Amino acid sequence: MSNCGPALKSLLVLAAAGAVLMGSHVAGHAETVRIGLIAPMSGPVAALGQSMDRGARLYEKLHAKSLPDGIKLEVIRRDDAGSPDNTRRIAQELITRNGVKMLTGVALSPQAFTIAPLLTEAKVPLAMMLATTSNLTRASNYFVRFSYTQWQLAFSIGTWAGNNNLKKAYTLVADYSAGADSEAAFKKAFEDAGGKVVGSVRVPIATNDYLPFMERIKSENPDSVFIFVNSGRVPAVVRAFVDSGMRAAGVKLIGPGDQILDDELPAMPLEIAGVITAGIYVSGNDLESTRAFVKAYKDEYGADQFPNTGVAIGWDAMSAIYSAVKATNGKMQSDAVVKHLSNWKTADSPRGAISIDPKTRDIVQTIYISKIEIVDGKPKNVIIDRIKDVKDPWKTLNPE
Repeated sequence: MSNCGPALKSLLVLAAAGAVLMGSHVAGHAETVRIGLIAPMSGPVAALGQSMDRGARLYEKLHAKSLPDGIKLEVIRRDDAGSPDNTRRIAQELITRNGVKMLTGVALSPQAFTIAPLLTEAKVPLAMMLATTSNLTRASNYFVRFSYTQWQLAFSIGTWAGNNNLKKAYTLVADYSAGADSEAAFKKAFEDAGGKVVGSVRVPIATNDYLPFMERIKSENPDSVFIFVNSGRVPAVVRAFVDSGMRAAGVKLIGPGDQILDDELPAMPLEIAGVITAGIYVSGNDLESTRAFVKAYKDEYGADQFPNTGVAIGWDAMSAIYSAVKATNGKMQSDAVVKHLSNWKTADSPRGAISIDPKTRDIVQTIYISKIEIVDGKPKNVIIDRIKDVKDPWKTLNPE
């Protein structure tokens, strides 16, 4: 520019300034959609939050470029440590301070119930990643569930058991609301299918000694025992089941699939073999979408890692959120988002084909009946049956 005349210098300066302004103008038109993800990343149920977050992050990494030009999705993550009070406070902050267009995550039902009035008043949608109490979606018209309900799992294993030559069952569940739900769902389905629940016991949440309960159950001569206990206690239940002599007598141990997750199985004792469960996802599924998902997860987190149910749910919820961003071209008006999520479906979930029932805003999906077998020296879930297009049975039995 040193050889240019004054007039030309002025013209070049003006052109450069114009280019800068034009660049700023274009950048200013890039629209950032903020989403809040609330999950327990610490505390006693941190494994739930970490699994969901891993699935969500993996989807974001692989699909970030799929959004429309000029639209960016920013996920603001917050740790509620599993406390409903924290969840409410964080949700309020995300809405008022961060201006999020919607929320996702939420691991436990008490957390979801706590924020229901807030989200209803603020008209902020929630794509629930877990929280499995059936009537949750009735707590707010802005709730859409992408996980499952306890009734879906327990009812399905009850139906399957009654239809597969099991006629006398005993139930053993942890003494809190999810255990009670599972017990009621199993009993209803099993007896509708021709079976009979000959007894029930509710055990303290924190117990690790199940042998006295199993010995009492054995005296009733059931052909199956349905269990629902807290995370990490299944091996103790299985050990008591074996020590009581019921396995040797041919009694079947059955339960919902969220009791025994794929990533936990390799470290479990071999005596876990033979347990039959009903779940929404199995990492060994032969579906192309499942194989691709497992490969992507191993590529990201390690060849020895297995994505569990929570990871699959986190992936699916984020898939639906991306779909809503595209459908609304980043505008994310709350009613339009709820309508889109309530009618969302995909054939390419890690679970297979899933959809949302627009009448209930709850998920419809295949329930996989799996039997734990020893494969290459380690326990593994092996699918032995499928129940397709399962809606939440509780809502069918309890119309609004």
